[in-house]
Order: sequence, then C-alpha cells, then structure tokens
Amino acid sequence: MSCLRKLALTTFLVLLAAAFPSSIFSQVFHHQDPSANLSERWDWAMQEATKQKLKAGFWIGYSIKRLMWEHHYICSTDEHTIVSTHFPNFLRGDTLEKILSGKVTYTTLSDEEKVKLQAKRALADLEEEGKHERKVWKDVAILYKFGSHSSQVPVTFRASSLDLLFDPEGLPIFWLDKAEEEQSISILSNLYERTSSEKHKKRVITIVGLHGTSDYAVSFLEKVLISSEPDTLRARAALELGDQDHERAVKLLHQAAKNDRSYEVRKKSVYGLEDINLPSAADALIDIAQNGKDREIRKRAVDCLADIASKKVAAALKGIAYKDSDTEIQKRAVYALEDLPDDEGIPYLIDIAKTHHKVAIRKAAIYCLGDSDDPRALRALIEIIKSKF
Repeated sequence: MSCLRKLALTTFLVLLAAAFPSSIFSQVFHHQDPSANLSERWDWAMQEATKQKLKAGFWIGYSIKRLMWEHHYICSTDEHTIVSTHFPNFLRGDTLEKILSGKVTYTTLSDEEKVKLQAKRALADLEEEGKHERKVWKDVAILYKFGSHSSQVPVTFRASSLDLLFDPEGLPIFWLDKAEEEQSISILSNLYERTSSEKHKKRVITIVGLHGTSDYAVSFLEKVLISSEPDTLRARAALELGDQDHERAVKLLHQAAKNDRSYEVRKKSVYGLEDINLPSAADALIDIAQNGKDREIRKRAVDCLADIASKKVAAALKGIAYKDSDTEIQKRAVYALEDLPDDEGIPYLIDIAKTHHKVAIRKAAIYCLGDSDDPRALRALIEIIKSKF
C-alpha cells in the first residue's frame, strides 16, 4: 500500500472514530461453553486478556436472572444503582444487547431522541396507571472493568438491563453468558476479599443485593453486617438486605435496628425492613416503634410504617398515638396514619381527634383531617366544630 493510501486510510479511520460511538470498536469475545462453571469461564477471560496483552483494559461480563417489575430497568454508575421506568439521559453508546450480538447500529441517541423516548415512556406509564404491573424474570448484565491485562481486581463495576445503552469505552468485552446466582456471588465474594478499597467493597455489596432473593445473597450480606468492617459498609449491607424478601433478612435487620452499635446501621436497618414485602417485616417495624431503646430509631420506624398498608399497621399506629409516653413519637404516629395508602388511617384519625387526652395530639389529628379530601374527614370536622358550641 502506498504512503498516500495509508495516510488516507488512517485519516478516514480517525474521522470515523470521531463520528461514531466508541462501542462499535469494542470487540466481543464469547466463551464457547456457556454451561461451564462460571469460575472456569472467568479464568478463561483473564487468560485471554493476558495473551492479548490488553494494556488499555477490558471488560468481563455475564448475566443473571432477576425478578422485577415488567416496565422497570436496572442501570448503575460508579456512585449509584438506579431501578426505574425512566430513560437515563447520561447513557451513551448502543444497547448492550446489540453490542453483545454484534448488531450495533453505529449511532447513539441524540438529546432530542432521548426526550422523545422519555415522553413516549411517560405516556405509556399514564396508560398503564391503575393497572396491575406484573413481575417478570429479566436478564441483568453484571460487568467488571479491568485497568489492564495484569490487573487482578476491577477498577469499576456495572449492572445494566440488556436493552439499555452501554458504552464499553472502546475496550474489548469477554462475555461469559448466563450465570447462576451462587456462582456469581462466589466471584463477587472473592473480589470483595481481594480489594482494600472501601468504594469497591461498597459496589460489590450493591451488586450482590441485585441478585434477587436467595440464600447466597443473604448469607454474604449477613457476613458483612455482623463483621468488624467500617460502619459505612455494614450500613450498605443492611440496605441491600432490604431487597431480599427473605425471613432471615427480616430477622437480621430487626436485631440490627434494635441492638447494633452504630446509629447509621440501625437507621439503615429500619429502611431495609420498610422495603421487605413480608408480614414479618411490618411486625418487626411495629416492635421497633413500640419497644425500641433509641428514640430517633423509633421515630423512623413510625415513619416507615406509614408506607405499609395493613389494618395491623394502622391499629399499631393508633396504639402508639394513644399510649406512647413521648409526645413527639405520638405526633409521628398521627402523621403516619395520615400517610397510610387508600385513606386507611382516616377512622383512626377521627377517633384521635375526638377522644385523645392530649390537646397537642388532638390538634395534630385535626390538622391531618383538614388536609384530607375524604368525605369522612369533613363530616368529622363538622361534628367537632359543632360540639364546641
């Protein structure tokens, strides 16, 4: 090839790289036996990266199954993991599914196209409003970025729904296909032990929490929660236990919320219980609200009960409003009754407004009734006013 043709080709490639997203230049290497143990496939990826001397870095990825709402997706950055129905504006590249299949479109969405997609999804959400959204099994990719072929610990972690945009930054991807939860958590546990970075450990804890409801995830998170690790890591483990609808998770969080040495861990344990969709989690919050030793934690437990719709919770809040010795916590119980879904707290607020022995608590209930559009609240207020004359 002549020097002129080489120069022309080089110039063309430079211009092409500038015009199109980096994802199209990312090679994807697939393991030949997706049924092999994940650790074997992982070792293969590391060996291939060494053979190819990938000094600029590379990705290793695989997918897990997660039960989630039909119209939701998962996306993570270095700082946050997002579970939402809204399209994230910060994403670049092509869809991960297309990148892995080799069917890239050589384009990325413009800001205008993203706005249109947001609008389309918002309209779809409005149409679906009031309908029952199903939970379905979805494939979620777990991706690990290594700084070079000699790296043993990833420099960052990602989780992504396959139909979201992903920018590999021009780096090769070693794709290991599907993975069982136990094998994935084993890889993550090994990485957790090998890194000294608190930031990376926190990311590992978050990724483990995405593994649905499993004994393996709960076991890993329990080890962190009861360990001598920094409180920031133990608090993150408490939050992630809240994503596990598992009786063992309820027991661990209940104990931590009442007895842990760290206020931050106790607080995050209460929030974790709020997210668990099991009757025992509501029972645990009621117990903490009624019998906890820490006043601030009791207040937070009362607030969390407001998001749980059940007659048991409403009755417990009424009991706290009448019987607790702390006026501030009694008021919290009143405000929590106001926030109960489907106006379930209205009958209890009416009773409190009419009969409570403390003026401050009666006033709080009356204010809550005044903010309600429920006809029962208006009738009760009229009765209270007439009784004064």
